[in-house]
Amino acid sequence: MVQKEKRRKVLRCVARCVFDVLVGAVVFMGHPEHHVRAQQQAVTGAEEAIYKCDTPGIQLEGTLTERMFYGPPGFGETPAKDLHDKVLVLKLAKPITVEPIEDAEAKNSTNLSTFKHVRQIQLFFGGSRAAEANARKLLGKSVVAVGNLDEATAPRQYTDVTMDVKSLTSR
Repeated sequence: MVQKEKRRKVLRCVARCVFDVLVGAVVFMGHPEHHVRAQQQAVTGAEEAIYKCDTPGIQLEGTLTERMFYGPPGFGETPAKDLHDKVLVLKLAKPITVEPIEDAEAKNSTNLSTFKHVRQIQLFFGGSRAAEANARKLLGKSVVAVGNLDEATAPRQYTDVTMDVKSLTSR
């Protein structure tokens, strides 16, 4: 008899828990905007910082990494023939949003798109092989990059947002 009573209590408790989970799921699914906002806040811890393209002096913090991308002629369609392009990428400590400047079209800017939740940015050093070689010494380290953000528009720009780096320092 005692055994039956214990089993009933356990079954009631399980049923109550299942019911609570189902009700919670239905309520949560009914409000997808809350889910997205909660997920974003959980990932970022706060609202994302917003930066404008074509603005000099932007400072971003992250880990300097090197990534390989397939380049011309097939950009991955013919891996044996394609260039194996090793580029420097800043993996951001926190995701950011990148927007065009005001009146971007009127100012003849090539940066016309908005990019949300940006987590990596390809770095360019104005064609200076010495600056790029010095940057490679910081691979795997936490760094601060200062420069100008741009929307990727050229074939060898592999991330949605790129940075023309003016300075790169170890953190």
